[in-house]
Amino acid sequence: MFARVITFPGNHVKEVVEFLNNVDTTGLEEVKSYFTLVDPENQKTMTVTLWETKQTLEASMPAAEKIANQIAKDITGMPPKIEVYEVAAQS
Repeated sequence: MFARVITFPGNHVKEVVEFLNNVDTTGLEEVKSYFTLVDPENQKTMTVTLWETKQTLEASMPAAEKIANQIAKDITGMPPKIEVYEVAAQS
């Protein structure tokens, strides 16, 4: 299993979460699980998506980048940080 973590910087937690709750998920159909994490104290928002294979994660990258870049353009004004991890353990 693989995970993509996108971190959105800046003081825009509410706006980013609202955008993500209403986003078009075309291109992300193969996602196994999805989390939005917020740290209101430090004003940081992260998404974590889980994918069965690296191929499905990579195939969804254009859709994820489009969403992340739209958030940067319309809300945060700062580029998101996109990272990919292999899931080493899970319960």
